Amino acid sequence: MIKQEFPKSEKVKIFLNEYYFGYGSYHTFVRIFGGPITLALGIYLYLYKFDQQEAFAIFTIIYSIYYILKPLFIILKRKDWFENFDQDYTIEPDKLIIQKGNSRSELDYSEFELRLKRKTYYVLKTKAKQAIYFPKSLLEPYEIEILDKLVEK
Repeated sequence: MIKQEFPKSEKVKIFLNEYYFGYGSYHTFVRIFGGPITLALGIYLYLYKFDQQEAFAIFTIIYSIYYILKPLFIILKRKDWFENFDQDYTIEPDKLIIQKGNSRSELDYSEFELRLKRKTYYVLKTKAKQAIYFPKSLLEPYEIEILDKLVEK
């Protein structure tokens, strides 16, 4: 059984990894290089084309700074995303059991639309786009083995 009480820093690392690398190579490229390229373009327009496109250059610079800092804004604004829930997860070979207080839910693994193995964690996403993250550092060896088999299917 894993009690989901991993530190906020671990949740932030998972969020940043999903934000930059969780949506494919195109999104990864845009999220890493889009802001700096747009910032360089805005500075170029401001310095060398100032008289023609002053407002557009300033807007481009402001937007690119926002785009670069967007993950930081999300982390600061959405603090509730990174709070701990009082939930217990039991990983069994055929189902996942989620218990919160007196409430207990059993999810068959077939209910998960997406099962991913990342470098330091596992992701299970339902059809409703809800995700459960399991850091490898908090899992027992037999739970890692179950999730590895699940991901390979």
